[in-house]
Amino acid sequence: MEVNANIEEQRAAVDALFLSQNTFESEVFLVNDSADLRGVMKNSVKAIVERPRAKITVNFKTLTSYADFKIEGCVMALRDQINEEIEYLIREEAGFDPIIVKEVRSDITKQSFINAQAKKYFIEYIALFKEAIADTFLECVLSAHTMNSIKPIVQEVIDGVGNYAPVLIAKNGMSIVRKSDQIWMRLKQAKLAKEKAIGAAKDNVERLSKKLNSIRQNIQAIHSAKEITLESIMATPLDELKEIIVNEDGLRTEKKRIFQFIPKGDITLYLAERMDKGRRVGTNDVQKEEYRQAAVFFENCNINNTGKELANKLIRFGAEIPTTQNALEAAKNKLAAIEANGLHLFDETVDKIRRVFIENIGKTRL
Repeated sequence: MEVNANIEEQRAAVDALFLSQNTFESEVFLVNDSADLRGVMKNSVKAIVERPRAKITVNFKTLTSYADFKIEGCVMALRDQINEEIEYLIREEAGFDPIIVKEVRSDITKQSFINAQAKKYFIEYIALFKEAIADTFLECVLSAHTMNSIKPIVQEVIDGVGNYAPVLIAKNGMSIVRKSDQIWMRLKQAKLAKEKAIGAAKDNVERLSKKLNSIRQNIQAIHSAKEITLESIMATPLDELKEIIVNEDGLRTEKKRIFQFIPKGDITLYLAERMDKGRRVGTNDVQKEEYRQAAVFFENCNINNTGKELANKLIRFGAEIPTTQNALEAAKNKLAAIEANGLHLFDETVDKIRRVFIENIGKTRL
């Protein structure tokens, strides 16, 4: 929809929304086909069952008795959602006059069209709505801090109440569970399993983040090591040079990273000799051992840090960056997926409860 200055043109543009289902869906939901629309609905059902009209009829976190369950509440909540989408489109995006919004709300024909669309979408995507309702049921059970604080509605779902038949009955007629605390305990176990999986995924993200940061720091350290001069080393106290190697902390850790890449030559020879001298004149065994460690460190630098080897390390570190970045991105995606997964994916019994709930919710007694 485009902004129109003339209010009659605005009315005509809004009227055009309701000429066909395709126009309505492409403008209001910004979809091109049924696959796109399903994606919109899949992302919306959870919010829809949280709306006021649905909370009092289908949302088990709010319902006090299964006898009050009315799945048709999803249609009313969906209708409200669609009206809000239309209002946003004509008021916020198109910038139409506020009176247009009021006219759509009071237009019986337009509201009938919206209501018909809401019913159609509900029937077409009822499985998605039932999944969202099932999740509110599981959340209702899990919200109990103890078995004794589980809401009575949970047992009503298991036993059936009024005209509603028991929900958690398998196709063979057997009950999946008989007591509400059985669901509660399985959900607690599933929650612990999810938390464990999240913890492991977070550890992997942290490990890869540190690895990527270390690679980048190593590349910078190689370049920084080339800038070190013999004069600056000679001006540094002997004990401080030793401490950088044996007692890493804060800035010393950064300096040690640079020192490990000092190119073979006069500087590494000088440092190795200074450390060996410190070992010889040390006043106690601990100090002598620390100087010995530092001497070995710089001797290895003088052996290993040839120009060719440092150049190869730069190539190797550079090649590791995209590989590690890809692994880190995959790890972050995995973490996000685990965090988004419902608890039914972490426990077979919970998954079975959820599937049977979806199949039987709202069935009346024979």
